[in-house]
Amino acid sequence: MIDEIVDRIVQFFSTGLVEKIIKAFLVLCDRFVSFILSLCEGNNYKKKDETVDVLYSSGNFLVINKKHDLLINSNDTKKKTVQTIMRKQFPEYVQDNLTHDFYFAHRLDFATSGILCIPLNKNACKEVCQVFEEQRARKYYLALLRGHTDFDEEVIDIAIGEDIRFKDTSKKMCTILEDELCQNPRRSITKVLVLDRGYYNGKPVTKVLLRPITGRRHQLRLHCSQIGHVIVGDYTYSLKIDTSPPRMFLHAFRLVLPNSFENIDIQTEDPFTEKALKYKWKVVEQVNAVGNAFDLIDSF
Repeated sequence: MIDEIVDRIVQFFSTGLVEKIIKAFLVLCDRFVSFILSLCEGNNYKKKDETVDVLYSSGNFLVINKKHDLLINSNDTKKKTVQTIMRKQFPEYVQDNLTHDFYFAHRLDFATSGILCIPLNKNACKEVCQVFEEQRARKYYLALLRGHTDFDEEVIDIAIGEDIRFKDTSKKMCTILEDELCQNPRRSITKVLVLDRGYYNGKPVTKVLLRPITGRRHQLRLHCSQIGHVIVGDYTYSLKIDTSPPRMFLHAFRLVLPNSFENIDIQTEDPFTEKALKYKWKVVEQVNAVGNAFDLIDSF
């Protein structure tokens, strides 16, 4: 009788049921904590959405972690943008001679989250703009791609230009592979390194580190789509409209910005871990660890 009970206990703990129970419990705990915080903090909890997350600040630079689905600036002052939020949060940094209040030396798409470096004076802005123009900045992005890639590393070298069909839409760009539609194409290069393969909401997904060598608009989104692995949640360049993801899973993860003022090498937390995505994302194969990924992607 005792042996039978022991056997059943061993069988129970050797199945995946325990893992599922633990993960479900952690998700419930996370939601419960969020609910309690919202009750306890009241208006202060809501104000978190009305400020930018500062990663680094000095007399020359302010580096923030931009939220996804947020414009950097707009001519419509009623829209919530990085500009309008920062104008309230950092009125001392507003440049009265600028149309959009701040020196936005580089940009992130509306749907993309992550590192945005904002120079705080004209000289710093001039140098940083030159660094980006000369492609001396090193930018690294995290993304979840649809499907499991058949490669672990790849260099995508496909020219990108303006799509004459979509001049007044959010799409606007295309690759040279659509040559009859692609206007003023320029060479565009993206390095791709696979970190993990797994499943998001039960569908095959690959987590990658992306390093754009050039800086064309929508480059990462277009290149990933062109090789048959659209970024999860990218409705613009997806063949199918999939509204199930809460966002586009593209994040500016690390920025190395050489300049004569000070060393800028900033990295955020990974927003695409299993826990951060409420365990809807499950890793089944780790190909490369994040700690080694930067050196690896720089080497090929």
